[in-house]
Amino acid sequence: MTLALGRRSVPVTVSAWFVGMAALCAAAGPLWMLGLGLLSAALHELGHLAAMRVYDARALKICLTAAGVRIERAPGLSLNFTQEIAIAFAGPAVSLLLACLCFIVNRIAPLPPLSDCAALNLGFGLFNLLPVRQLDGGRALYFFLCGRVSEHSARRICLAASLLCLFALTMCAAYVCLNVGLNFSLIVAVVYLAACC
Repeated sequence: MTLALGRRSVPVTVSAWFVGMAALCAAAGPLWMLGLGLLSAALHELGHLAAMRVYDARALKICLTAAGVRIERAPGLSLNFTQEIAIAFAGPAVSLLLACLCFIVNRIAPLPPLSDCAALNLGFGLFNLLPVRQLDGGRALYFFLCGRVSEHSARRICLAASLLCLFALTMCAAYVCLNVGLNFSLIVAVVYLAACC
């Protein structure tokens, strides 16, 4: 499968783990919600691709995995730390912009799917801003620190931030599950962050 980006196309690979994760999500909730989630994720990644295009960073391949989408870049172009941070923040910016847009339109013409779309994109954008290594916030934190300390120190600080986020979210999930009931989304988020760390 390929994705057309301007005059060129970028190959897209889909892992069996991605299909399995999508099937698990479909079993856990309504199918339209899965479709909305995939659309939101695709628009989020298009934000990254648009920012990469601004800085002439070519995508070599897009990989859909159980842990999300990975955009592999063509070798040879080195970007500065500010450009890397801008690319990292572009995805969450699109998600948060979509959340605001859905919220505003829902206030004008209330529709249940719009409120779900607003909540989904808000959660997706904020989750990706967490300072965890494999998330956009973690990438931005890493490149921010690289401009101030050694790469080794930046990696160690990012690992500490990742573990702190994992601990906080685990405590939050445990509290919610014990006091409110089982929350599938929080459990998936904890497992995902554990895999990222």
